Amino acid sequence: MRSDDGLPDLMAGDLPTGHPPAERPRRHGRVTLTVAAAAIGLALVGSFFVRQRRAADPVAPRPVSARETPAEAPSTLPWLSALVARDGTSVTVYAGTSAECEELVQPRAAVAEQDGTRVVIAVEARIGRATDCATSSAAVPLVVSLPEPLGDRILCDAATALAPPTYFERDLPGLHSDERWSPHPGQWASTDDGWYQGYNGPGGVGLLAAARRTADASRPATVATFTIGGRKGVITGGAGDSWTLWWAAGEVTYSLRLTPAEGSTVSLQQFKREMGRLNWN
Repeated sequence: MRSDDGLPDLMAGDLPTGHPPAERPRRHGRVTLTVAAAAIGLALVGSFFVRQRRAADPVAPRPVSARETPAEAPSTLPWLSALVARDGTSVTVYAGTSAECEELVQPRAAVAEQDGTRVVIAVEARIGRATDCATSSAAVPLVVSLPEPLGDRILCDAATALAPPTYFERDLPGLHSDERWSPHPGQWASTDDGWYQGYNGPGGVGLLAAARRTADASRPATVATFTIGGRKGVITGGAGDSWTLWWAAGEVTYSLRLTPAEGSTVSLQQFKREMGRLNWN
């Protein structure tokens, strides 16, 4: 008799009685199958313990290639100058690297600490290979939002503990709100602690706003004077090239240089009239 799985059924009640000779083969078969089953069982148990032991063995660390080495942590880098927005709560700091064909990787700026007299801003970045060597040495603008207006507090650099030059939009005319002037992107060297912004104006004229510490400012001979609100400015230049208006606020000297459209000139009176049309509030 066979069971449903095809193997002989070894139950003793199935053996015929009164036939001893026929009983030996069945008994021999039972012994053989019993031994085989025991061997299979031992093999399975042995395999189980081998697997358990291997699972418990410590795994040797996989060698890490140079390409898989974790990236270097960002460093705190110095920044060069800052521009404070008219609302006093938005500050743009300018940072960069002077290394040849290298650039800041994922730079960011944030307030490191502040009190009633100063606000410390930290710039963090890694320095990597530049994607474009032609612009790798340009100053990078990074915007920081202050919890409250800067007021009379001093901006300090977390990397140097010094106060880099700080410029204020409040001391400049409101060119961004004047539809006649359209700002265009510009760059300057990361070693220059000044500030610059160019504008395209009506009729193809150009305007360049700049700021620099008065101690570092140098200007040509004065051609005329010009009053800007409560400030007195001086004018340099000439009709054949360009006119520049200069004025001081604190320890900073600001300037506006107007360049005529190609093939044209601007007289001194025209320059004064154009400066008078700007929003100086």
